[in-house]
Amino acid sequence: MVRLPLREDALRARAEDWVARGRPAGSAPRPAATVMLVRDGRDGPQVYVQRRAATMAFAPSMVVFPGGRVDPADHALDLSTPGLADLAAHLGVSAQHAAPFAAAAVREVEEECGVRLEVAALRGRGHWVTPAFEPRRYDTWILAAGMPPGQHPRETSGESDGGGWARPADLLAGAGSGRVRMLPPQVWALEALGRCADAATFLAERPRIVPVLPEPERRQDGGLVLRAELP
Repeated sequence: MVRLPLREDALRARAEDWVARGRPAGSAPRPAATVMLVRDGRDGPQVYVQRRAATMAFAPSMVVFPGGRVDPADHALDLSTPGLADLAAHLGVSAQHAAPFAAAAVREVEEECGVRLEVAALRGRGHWVTPAFEPRRYDTWILAAGMPPGQHPRETSGESDGGGWARPADLLAGAGSGRVRMLPPQVWALEALGRCADAATFLAERPRIVPVLPEPERRQDGGLVLRAELP
């Protein structure tokens, strides 16, 4: 059990309103996938991140990993695609269930930063569901992949206004000071990457994956935090 701070004023206000209204059922979360592109730097592993444009309806100005929601066409991925069965087994779902998430991950990475991945390169990291108090909710698989040799990420969509490689420690320090805006799943994923000596070690891990559904909890001082059961 962990308790995560609600640092964003708007996020905290939505949580307070939801609690005041008796914790109603939220909207149905949309399936989505996001990918931690990792590589080795001089001081350990690095991850490619993007800063979402301030005009975006969901997570404006937040630092995120490339990704997005599952599209109808993503359900057409061939179930015999190399690597899909192993990925599904690690995620704890059938290949049929995992296929659209894997397809969305590959498609979104290419659309957002021009990098072409194979499904076989994807590794499972986590499964987070947006809290019920958020108007836009996502059921998101967090995946990881090594940066393919000879390719170079670049910003290729209008959804972000900047991107680049960064060390987990630098991003986490920025989030702690308020200079970098991130949601809890990104913080959690970066902490895991920061514990690894190199990208290969991180990609070789097979962490236990269960759905994480954060929920507001009232502190003794009257404030709110997000309570979550982490694997």
